[in-house]
Amino acid sequence: MSQTARQIEPIDPLVRILIADDHPVIRKQVRLILEEHPRFEVCGEAHDGAEAIEEAQRLKPDVVVLNVSMPILNGMEAARKIKAQLPEMAVVILSSHIDRHFIEEAQKVGARAYVAKTKAAEALVKAIEAAVIGGAFILID
Repeated sequence: MSQTARQIEPIDPLVRILIADDHPVIRKQVRLILEEHPRFEVCGEAHDGAEAIEEAQRLKPDVVVLNVSMPILNGMEAARKIKAQLPEMAVVILSSHIDRHFIEEAQKVGARAYVAKTKAAEALVKAIEAAVIGGAFILID
């Protein structure tokens, strides 16, 4: 009697995400989008760039989603410092600024994706998945 080999699906690890945005409503919306994904866990939130750096160091998430315009430190400076201290961490910029300057700056600071806030509902999950894999920079505007 022969047995058919059973295909075993690899267990995908949980992707831990830190959200940083100065607007509580945006943080809540982003959290709701991400928590619908079975492999995503929002492990923390920050309301400014300085807090994002502190939380990234403390929580060691797989991905940090940063807004560009935040008080104390903007998202680009926060991304630069996070990548300097934790280079393996994926950074995704979520912004209302869809301008070549911001996009180029995001690439320079080491972000792996740039998503327009207007496209967050349909594109943020895909951008995070791609950022975790570490592929080429993704722009979703």
